[in-house]
Amino acid sequence: MQYVPLTPKHEAFLAEHCRLSLEKSSGDFSVTSVDLLQEHTVESYITEMTQLIQSPNKLVTASQISKKYAFLMVTPFFASFSLFNLNLNVQSDNCIIVPKKSDGNLLPELSLKSLEAKPFETDRRTEMEAGLEQLFRNHISLVWDNLAKVCNSPLPVLWENTATYIYWLYETALLQHADDPLKEGIKKDFKYILEAPGECFGLNHNPFKKYYFEKQQLLKSDPEIRIRKTCCLYYEISPDRTFCNNCPRCLSGYVPQPKKID
Repeated sequence: MQYVPLTPKHEAFLAEHCRLSLEKSSGDFSVTSVDLLQEHTVESYITEMTQLIQSPNKLVTASQISKKYAFLMVTPFFASFSLFNLNLNVQSDNCIIVPKKSDGNLLPELSLKSLEAKPFETDRRTEMEAGLEQLFRNHISLVWDNLAKVCNSPLPVLWENTATYIYWLYETALLQHADDPLKEGIKKDFKYILEAPGECFGLNHNPFKKYYFEKQQLLKSDPEIRIRKTCCLYYEISPDRTFCNNCPRCLSGYVPQPKKID
């Protein structure tokens, strides 16, 4: 099956909920996904982003950028897959990251050179595994490998950064846009992701199964949350040095030092 253009309805949904830009890419800090497959380009991009987000070092920058990159790739892809029965074209040569700011925060958007997707033509599990290979093995996994080489970023952090968005999508976000029959399909899609072989991700294991476990309630008054295994280092750029609510450092008793004021 060949790619077909997205309908205006699908474009509007992805623009509203997944930060898909419907405008031609522009901006000094725009970067293509193909660029991020080159180590020297990754190094210059991370240097620019370190200054832009006022990060203390490239290690912290890489983690924060990986979170934003993961959101921009997985959110429109899996929304298209589970809500519209489409395999969105997120091949590296079709993606451009466009810098945007909101209330002083960096909130980039994804610009696709071609707003297109493939309708399903076989069983859903097979379509999912083909989509995972396109998105992860042939794209995100390669970008994460470059971030690891250039910034000494631990790959478990980058993959868990990605996993948190997968869990959020399939446990919360997508269900808000589905009726009961579609919700059952969303649950099956999530199951297919967690059961997919490591080859779909360019790894010898499934990274999303690795970090998926039962949520826990830390205090009786709090909702259940899934504590991460790794720290994303967000507190290093947080103005008040706060942790994410699912950070493992919260349980360790670690107290971050206040930021130095020049």
